[in-house]
Amino acid sequence: MQILKFHKMLTHLLTLLLLTALLCLQQCINAYRHKAANYELLDNDSRFISYQDLMSTSKRFNDPNTTYYSQMLFDVARNQVIVGARDSIYRMSFDLEPLERAVWAAPPEQIGICQVKGQSERLCRNYVRVLQSYGENQLYACGTNAFQPQCSWRQMENLTIVAYDNGVGKCPFNPQSSITSLMSTTDKMFVATATDFSGGDPAILRTEVQPKKIFGYRHIVRTQQYNNNWLNNPHFVGSFEAGNFVYFLFREPAVEYSSWGKIIYSRIARVCKNDAGGDQILKNTWTSFVKARLNCSLPGEYPFYFDEIQGMTYSSDEDVLYATFATPANSIHGSAVCSYNLTSINAAFDGPFRYQDSADSDWRIVDMPHRSQFQCETPAPDMRYKRLLESSKFQLMADAVQPMTEQPLYYSKWERFQHISLDTLHTKTEKVHVLFVSTDDKRIKKLSVKHQLDEHRAQTCLIEVWQSAEYNGADGDILKMEYLKVTESLYLGTEQALIRIPAQRCSRHVSQSSCLNAMDPYCGWNELIERCTPQELVQQLNKFWLQPDTLQCPILNAPIDGAWSTWSEWYNCKKHGDDDGNCMCRTRECNNPQPQNGGRSCDGITTEVTNCTVHGDWTNWSEWSACSQTCGIAVKTRRRTCGNPKPAHGGRTCVGDDHQEMYCRHLPPCPTPKLQAIDGGWGPWGVWSECSTQCGGGFRIRRRECNDPMPQNDGQECPGCAIDYEVCNVHACPEVKKLSSWTPWLVEYNDSRKSAETSGTFVERRFRYACRGSSTDVNSLRITLAKEETRTCHADGSCQRHHEVYGAMVASAGSPTVSEEREEHSEWGPCSASCGGGMQYRLHDGTSSGKHRGRHATQARVCNIQACEEAAVVPATNLNEVVQTHEWSCWTDWSPCSVTCGMGLRRRTRRCLGGHDKLCSGKAIEEEKCAMAPCTDFIGWSTWSPWSECSSEGIRIRHRKCMVDVPTSAECRGAEFEKTACVPSEYEALRLSSSTSWPWIMLLCSIIYVITIIATFYLTKRFIKPVDLALNKNNTPAAPSYDSYANQYSSLPTKDIYEVRPKVKRQSSFNMCSPSPSKSCNTGTLTRNNMAHNHTPKVLAKTYNDCETGTLKRNSHQLNNYRSNIDDEKF
Repeated sequence: MQILKFHKMLTHLLTLLLLTALLCLQQCINAYRHKAANYELLDNDSRFISYQDLMSTSKRFNDPNTTYYSQMLFDVARNQVIVGARDSIYRMSFDLEPLERAVWAAPPEQIGICQVKGQSERLCRNYVRVLQSYGENQLYACGTNAFQPQCSWRQMENLTIVAYDNGVGKCPFNPQSSITSLMSTTDKMFVATATDFSGGDPAILRTEVQPKKIFGYRHIVRTQQYNNNWLNNPHFVGSFEAGNFVYFLFREPAVEYSSWGKIIYSRIARVCKNDAGGDQILKNTWTSFVKARLNCSLPGEYPFYFDEIQGMTYSSDEDVLYATFATPANSIHGSAVCSYNLTSINAAFDGPFRYQDSADSDWRIVDMPHRSQFQCETPAPDMRYKRLLESSKFQLMADAVQPMTEQPLYYSKWERFQHISLDTLHTKTEKVHVLFVSTDDKRIKKLSVKHQLDEHRAQTCLIEVWQSAEYNGADGDILKMEYLKVTESLYLGTEQALIRIPAQRCSRHVSQSSCLNAMDPYCGWNELIERCTPQELVQQLNKFWLQPDTLQCPILNAPIDGAWSTWSEWYNCKKHGDDDGNCMCRTRECNNPQPQNGGRSCDGITTEVTNCTVHGDWTNWSEWSACSQTCGIAVKTRRRTCGNPKPAHGGRTCVGDDHQEMYCRHLPPCPTPKLQAIDGGWGPWGVWSECSTQCGGGFRIRRRECNDPMPQNDGQECPGCAIDYEVCNVHACPEVKKLSSWTPWLVEYNDSRKSAETSGTFVERRFRYACRGSSTDVNSLRITLAKEETRTCHADGSCQRHHEVYGAMVASAGSPTVSEEREEHSEWGPCSASCGGGMQYRLHDGTSSGKHRGRHATQARVCNIQACEEAAVVPATNLNEVVQTHEWSCWTDWSPCSVTCGMGLRRRTRRCLGGHDKLCSGKAIEEEKCAMAPCTDFIGWSTWSPWSECSSEGIRIRHRKCMVDVPTSAECRGAEFEKTACVPSEYEALRLSSSTSWPWIMLLCSIIYVITIIATFYLTKRFIKPVDLALNKNNTPAAPSYDSYANQYSSLPTKDIYEVRPKVKRQSSFNMCSPSPSKSCNTGTLTRNNMAHNHTPKVLAKTYNDCETGTLKRNSHQLNNYRSNIDDEKF
């Protein structure tokens, strides 16, 4: 029993599966039959135009680097169209010829942030979604910018960016989000789109866009945020303005039927242009926003609704709105086209409202007698609060907007309409609206619509059906479709291309009957040329252009003469019976339209063949030619060509030789030839050399050679000269001024010389001269006295200049005490500079018996002449301090170039007038490159050897060798040896010095370090006394000062600077602490022995007064620093 039950269960299961499979198969067959029947009907219909025939008169543009042509803006005044795509904006002619491309890509860092937030790489680009014209020559463009919207101002005539603007609220974040925008006549921008990253905040808003107000405050009015009664996840389709209102069309889930499930309704919303929003209530929110349902349905007891709007177009001349509608995607596919006039739209907005008190209550109808805020009128002040409350409560109208006709203008089964465009056409007798409707299978239907007088009936006819894309769908979906009246063309923006399709195809009708029966509003029969053509623009020719008096729908049962389709693309084919070659073929069919109802078939061939493979073959041999010469050895030839036939289109070429040769016999021997003399000819002139002078008149030369041709076989030399001279740089030289160095100080000899000798005071002068000249001629030089200095010197060797101002010094030094019996000196003032050489001053009074008695005089001396560090900054000691800057002498003339040809070096020098070169800032030697005549004398020479090492005189040498045993006049020209001065760069010298000397320096430092340790230990044991003994003996001489080292606590000139050093007694530079109570050792102060002039330290080359240095003082700032011998510690 169990086995039988299992067997029955298995039988029932197999039966059920079989029935299910048969049912699915039946549904698939039915669907295929429906679709196949639809395509077969179109293909056999004379109104169908294939993609191949459509593209024969159309224009297609695509850029491999660009996709997503989603926006078009026609600039009729400049005959151009602006196209927005992904990462690009194009400016094109109406014939889609590119005029300019502006790349507008998102920054890489923004793309990275977008992908981090979870978006795909394809969406994280800059998709241009808004193109609006502003003023006469402004373009306002907005793009998604990788989910960070951005707008920009550009020029219409060129796409150069003027300024950037924030795009949030004007462009969606996601390129897949819907958007509609328009620039009103009041220069305000109305936008309907999603305003946040996730797309969950849709809004209809108005914002200000002004080129001069980019980042300032802008008043924005929008729909209420996150309120489904205003907008419930809408999909925006389009917008238009009429009168004082702006209208928006979209589809959304109906909130009034949300309790019954999700039902999509088509809506139309209206706002006032002048709506400023509320103040406390509905602040920055529309107060005039209302919306109503758009009804497009098939009438009946149970109407069939096309609930989802897909596209719209508006005729502003007649205030008629056309829209395409479709059924839901999960139901039976069907579409319709409905029309609405502005009267019916406003009538719905003037009706009652539909209102819901709470989320759980039912919707009820509310009538409002006062609705001034919805009519763009300003309510009375006492009623404004009430009107704002009403605007916040009521948005949905109770009545739907009804179409102009009782049923749709046109509807179709098994299709989904998308975009729609409109052309208003005036035929010979009436006005017709032509609609272009796109479908989801890339077909475009051309419909003619004629409204009757009562406006409740209309005649709609299907004129043509275009296949706008290939069956493989290479161009992708249609993103934008616009009609341009100027060119009478339809423009399509797809994912991969931009297409321009003419609205008429009159030439496909080959007979008068076919032309008139097609009922195409664009076409008529021209009796003059006997062709079907568009309407003539010249009024006088219209009488020869025939068109039906009343346009009806196309007559399909009348005889239709056939016409050829466009030729196909060329493809490979073969000849019959020839398997060794290929041909190129193309075909056409008599289906544009097909001959029907007894119409004539097409005349002509259906296939064209060209470029067939042809194998080559030889022609016959020609006759033998004459011998190549009449004596000696000669040959004669004969030829043939591979041209019987020639190989073509991949055919084989001929095999064998194309000529033959044969010796000529029995020719007499040729006499010995005598070589003909060839006279020499000049070659071209070379380039001019550089001018010998920069100004004042010089000369330059150029050369040529007798080598075109060279004299041969006792031919004559070239006549004329090989060198040509020319005067150059004849303009006058600018005057050059140079200053000489100061002359040595010279003693002034005059009548008062005798008194000066008796008094010990005399006057010295020194001079500086200026040399001026404007040429190299010595006679033109002019020497004048530029400057003169005078100083008074005394017997003690001190001198003072007469022109110096000493107010600051007197103020700092104070008034000295004048003694009646001898001269009193003040203390030396501070040094004017801490390094690089400064001056010190002091005052002294004249003698009591001199003629300058009672007057103050000043003495000066040099101080702190050590060189300053480059980054050192000399601080000022007081406000009256003046820092003296040492000066350079004039530059010497440039030395000769280091080479005789090519590029070399030259240099010039200068010296520091204040003493050593380190006291002046800057370089003492300056070098620059010098360009001599090009080195052309290299013929016959080997390459130069490397430069030799620098000699003791600072010279380096290189040489070369002549490779020709017997050189001619043009070979081995120039010197065999070349020498130049050694001028290595600072970097090379530093690198050479550091690289070669570093090991030796390390070794030497190590040796000195060891010797120093041993010597220190030995001297400490032998000479240094204990500390307690040194403190108990006040008269003990100070510890020996190691004055062979430079004093690191003061800036004194060492013995290396001076050549002659006086022999003086060696003594310490500093004294021990004084035992007197007034001088404490706790302060850590060292005082210099300034009065002991005869005890100069060994490191000095002069006496103390000659060196002119300052007093040194150092504080340790320590409480207990009992050091008995600071002089030792300084080392």
